[in-house]
Amino acid sequence: MFCGHTVRLRLSLFGAILFFIAACQSHETKQSTEPHRTTLEEFHTLDWQRQVETVEKMTLNSLDNIELSILSAAVSDDDSAVVVAALEAILRLDREDFLDRVLPLLSSTDPFIRWCALRVVEKFGRDDSLIPKIAALTADREWMVREVAYRTLRNFKSERKTRTYFYPVLLRLSEKNPQVVAEIYRTLIWYDDDSAWPYLMKRSYHCKSVSELVLVMRELARLKTRDAQVRIKTLARSQSVLIREEARRLLDQYF
Repeated sequence: MFCGHTVRLRLSLFGAILFFIAACQSHETKQSTEPHRTTLEEFHTLDWQRQVETVEKMTLNSLDNIELSILSAAVSDDDSAVVVAALEAILRLDREDFLDRVLPLLSSTDPFIRWCALRVVEKFGRDDSLIPKIAALTADREWMVREVAYRTLRNFKSERKTRTYFYPVLLRLSEKNPQVVAEIYRTLIWYDDDSAWPYLMKRSYHCKSVSELVLVMRELARLKTRDAQVRIKTLARSQSVLIREEARRLLDQYF
């Protein structure tokens, strides 16, 4: 009887020990699977690579007040890589509330920061007071900034109505970069001003590439004028197969 009681006691004690060990292991496993949440104080002590990693890991579902404060600090960081990561996060997370913090970065000396900041403005900026700043960036020394600036300008209906910057855009048809040139054409078309068409006709004789000439041809075809038809018929005899085929397609579609 005594021996049986002792055995049961020992078994109970052994079971309790096993339960305690399992509970500890479960707690340790839970702790190990929970990611460490960086505080603002810790963020300031990290090197720039780890700061970038911290910002890049932010997701819409987990953004809290601490992460918002980190994102805010990252936007004004001294390192350009951290600032760019913050701007990309603002775009990714749709944080329109950061727009006022981003606007000063349009004047950054770093062209990549200007480009990223302008993309944020392109997505969220709708205040007409931004138009002069955006128009000025169409003359930026970095072509990527110029490209986005033209695209952003087309977000403002008031500019299409007033045509304040129509002629400055028109006079930039001498642009060398083909991607920027394409945005200039799209912007001129967006203005829908007849005074642009003679310039486009002239440009059709001086295009820098086949792709640019195709763009010009398409917009000339939209005019459906006699001059445009004659010019496109001439281009239908071009030595370039691509230009000939596009010219013939446009003649069939518009004339």
